[in-house]
Amino acid sequence: MGRAMIIITSGVLIALGIFNISTSQQGLSLTEQTANKANYIMAKNTAHTAIQMAMQHINEDDEWAERHDKNNAKFTGPWETIIDGRDVTLFTEYAKHPDYWQPDTLRLISNAKHNDLNAEVISLYYKQPFSSLVPTFEGAISLPSGFNTFNADGNAHEIIGNAPAGTACENKPAIVVNRSETRDALPNDLNTEGDPEVLVDNDLSYQPTDELIERLANTNGVEYLSGKLSGNDVDMGSPTDPGVFFVEDDLKITGGKIEGYGILVIRSFGEMEYVDEDGTQLNLAGNFEFNGLVVFENAYSFDGRGTPTINGTVLIGSTNTSGSLIDGVLESDIDIDLGGNISINYDCEAEEYAKMAAADAVKQNKYTRRVTTEGVNYAQN
Repeated sequence: MGRAMIIITSGVLIALGIFNISTSQQGLSLTEQTANKANYIMAKNTAHTAIQMAMQHINEDDEWAERHDKNNAKFTGPWETIIDGRDVTLFTEYAKHPDYWQPDTLRLISNAKHNDLNAEVISLYYKQPFSSLVPTFEGAISLPSGFNTFNADGNAHEIIGNAPAGTACENKPAIVVNRSETRDALPNDLNTEGDPEVLVDNDLSYQPTDELIERLANTNGVEYLSGKLSGNDVDMGSPTDPGVFFVEDDLKITGGKIEGYGILVIRSFGEMEYVDEDGTQLNLAGNFEFNGLVVFENAYSFDGRGTPTINGTVLIGSTNTSGSLIDGVLESDIDIDLGGNISINYDCEAEEYAKMAAADAVKQNKYTRRVTTEGVNYAQN
């Protein structure tokens, strides 16, 4: 009995020892897994932080992504930094869509290291230019500030708010004003088509547009036109590369067809004239076509004599908000003369030219995150 008890007791002790070793091994394994998971979470969060920091750099410097794009000729190497004591390496992959109107793709690959464990986070963004300050094209002509005189004598002129054929545009008014008194002061012989021909919108304001103009004027993406230029030598953008153009002094165009895209701003004391063969000066005239947003800001005269064509919208406004009302119309320095063969046609597609031009000028882009994936490398270094 004594010997049997000794044998049983020894077996129990051996079994308990084996169980204790197994439990200790499991504990070590669980501890190791917990530590790896903690290291992964710390590394992953750091990789996410690096992507947020990279996007800030991209918003501040449009060429930042190119310098860290391993497939770009301007590649200078990955971005390397330290965040909370952890090493981070990040590079980009930028793919430009062949269609100007479709979004480009920007991929950011971020690798962060914590306690010899590497976590990788990949985020894919869609990149599209945009500018929230570009006013919505409400019709062919918008008059948020009223006018002194509106002359429509002379040859044929057209103000068309209806959608251009073959486009997805909706019909718009020919003329939009911000008070009924301005509508009632319009000439009776205007050649207009639209839905309706004249719309009174009490919310119509010039204020967002003057903010846009001031912002554009203080960027390097604007081309100032002045002096005497040949129409054959004037480059005013294209459908795939619209621009922003300011006229603040006298601009005389001689000969050659001019076709522009984007935003054209004629400011106080600015005149855009076409000089024909006999030297006659015609304001905004000649063989001229512009597609986009045309703004006359504090212009003393909007003279449509000649044969200009504007596809998009014309906005005629004044920054003189302290002007007095004369017969119900806000006093301003703007005189409108449509006494020529001018054609102003609303076009929603031209609105895209204006938005793209503004975004390119101020280097403002919209990034939309599409998908993010996470991975981890458990290999010890």
